[in-house]
Amino acid sequence: MGDVVVLDISAAEINEDGTDGDKIPFTEQKGFHLDTEESTHLVPGFLNAILGLERGQTRSFQLAFPDTWKQKELQGVLARFTVECKELFYRDLPVLDDTLADKLVNDCTSLSQVQESFLQEQKKIAEAKKKQLIQRALLQELSKVVEMDVPHSLLEEHGRQLYGAKLIQLQITMKLTEEQILTLSSPKAVNNYLLSQKETIKEMVKQTLAVEEIFKIENLQYSEEELEKEAEDTAAEFKSYNHEFDRDRIREQAQEFLKGEKVLQFLMQHADIKYMLNNS
Repeated sequence: MGDVVVLDISAAEINEDGTDGDKIPFTEQKGFHLDTEESTHLVPGFLNAILGLERGQTRSFQLAFPDTWKQKELQGVLARFTVECKELFYRDLPVLDDTLADKLVNDCTSLSQVQESFLQEQKKIAEAKKKQLIQRALLQELSKVVEMDVPHSLLEEHGRQLYGAKLIQLQITMKLTEEQILTLSSPKAVNNYLLSQKETIKEMVKQTLAVEEIFKIENLQYSEEELEKEAEDTAAEFKSYNHEFDRDRIREQAQEFLKGEKVLQFLMQHADIKYMLNNS
């Protein structure tokens, strides 16, 4: 197993008297590359039927299409497959021992260290995902406690800021042309976004207002060093993509981000959080 084989395949229905009947068109393939580790799309029993087949050999065998086969007209049909092996490639895997440790993870000298490194990395990923889900749930709850009609001006201001940030991200990741940027920056495009995302923007405005209030009431603070680092990290990202940026705006965004972080940290420490397992 774990090899790649190149096959010529054909199949024909088997008549009641055991003779070959009509050919099954879709099964006929020339130069079909089959990875023996990825055989879930094959007729059940196909892989076992070709085991041991060498280059240049041809083998015929009978298989029945299962009742769950995607082509309804073939469900339950008994067929004779003819397979010729054109090429066969073997995976020459190295012996799994400690000599591979440093190649898998830098500075590891044994497979046990590699395993522990992988486990720790998975734990970090799981913890980060858990934190993200908790913070999302907390923000959703914050928006519920803010009972107010968000002014249209505040809604539009926040929405335009969000759209501008998304547009910058698109420009960075997709290398938009000048024509595409002009199209996406048009009043029509911006207004369409504001209308389609109105409820989402409203929730985010409420979350921002709640964060500001909690930050003030609980007398939370961030250091100047934290602010400088966050602003510099953002500026460095813009520089790496040769993108222009406004330092004052970056500093404002860094302040908003740090306020949110401090409030979420405070809530995670003091809120009554219940975890529910998803058994689905």
